[in-house]
Amino acid sequence: MNLIFLKYWQLGIGFLLLSVTGLVIWQQQNISRILDIFSVLSEGKEWSLQLKTPEDLLAYIIAHSNDVSLVAYEIGNYANGIFFNADKKRPLASTIKILVLAEYARQLERGILSPDQLVNLRDIEIYYLPGTDGNAHPNAVKELRRKGYINTANQIELQHIPWAMIRYSDNAATDYLIERLQRKNIEKLLVELSMENQDIPLPIIGQFLSWSNHTFSNTVSERLEIYQNMQPQEYADEVYNLTDMWRSDQEFRSQATKYIKSKKWLNFQEQKAMSQALNCRGTARKYAQIMEKIYSGLFISPGAGKIMREYLEWAMEFPSNQQEFDAFGAKGGSLAGIITEAWYVKPKKAKNARVFALFLENMPAGVWLQMMQNYIHQEFGYQLLVDENFFDLVSHRLSSIELQTPKDVG
Repeated sequence: MNLIFLKYWQLGIGFLLLSVTGLVIWQQQNISRILDIFSVLSEGKEWSLQLKTPEDLLAYIIAHSNDVSLVAYEIGNYANGIFFNADKKRPLASTIKILVLAEYARQLERGILSPDQLVNLRDIEIYYLPGTDGNAHPNAVKELRRKGYINTANQIELQHIPWAMIRYSDNAATDYLIERLQRKNIEKLLVELSMENQDIPLPIIGQFLSWSNHTFSNTVSERLEIYQNMQPQEYADEVYNLTDMWRSDQEFRSQATKYIKSKKWLNFQEQKAMSQALNCRGTARKYAQIMEKIYSGLFISPGAGKIMREYLEWAMEFPSNQQEFDAFGAKGGSLAGIITEAWYVKPKKAKNARVFALFLENMPAGVWLQMMQNYIHQEFGYQLLVDENFFDLVSHRLSSIELQTPKDVG
């Protein structure tokens, strides 16, 4: 498959657990943690060894249907689309950054923000937690310097920050934007767009700190129970309070960084439990609709949609993709046991564009790591959208399980 997007996508996904695991192994040299990692990776081994082709992933989806949502259709041909567990809310990981980009585009179009306003890189890097994003932030900064976008005063134009968030899935850039755009505006956006049953983006550093930090005395399970008994607004307040502490209190930031880098922080299964229970959630149907409307110029406004497309279609920089597609916009995400994708594509040979949303959760560690290495979920999405025979196969196989009706699409 000649799809450059797949090769470079790893630069745009924060390998939270992989990087934390590597940090523990190579810096702490803790034998018991190494043994724990091997034990975790054996989970789902029988499936991880099988996942080599899109057909293999289809078999996994069928066997784990309660943990997967899939939506795929040609725009204008909803009756023949795939709507599998389409309205089940699931964790979104970095795919929710699409909504942060949406609010940025809205404020930019309305003149609230100026794309060429200079931002000191320190104001972004204060949100960076080394070892938790697979070097997404350092890699983004490295490319921005190479392109000459960071001046001698260590300043960068605002317009390049959403690029780092989407292209590299830079968490520090995301948190800077969330704070800059303001919580009240992001919340208002979802109300104005009538996005019922969809969660509001929260600062990522605050979410990590809510899972575990040096100030907590209770256990992970006790803390998780407390959060699960909270109303969403209460948990959001907790996340924002921790984010404020991180940004404003240098001593807290220093101690929290040391703690998260230490063997005291969460292992894979604990991170998986926190991600599964607390990460912002949404539905595959809604995110497929979002991608459709962005492509069609119907999301917020044509002007805002154009701004969003400029960022989401970074993969169109590659000549091979230019030869195959008229448009290719995407945002994926990953946390422990969670993988998400939301795309729109317009193949040159196709009459209409297609959209795709795949949300997987509760993934065994071995399966999750295998998919983070071979990106078979992206190959699955590609084949689903360009190969009609494969689309029909997936549709037929899933329809016998739980093929939902395409209500409220369009």
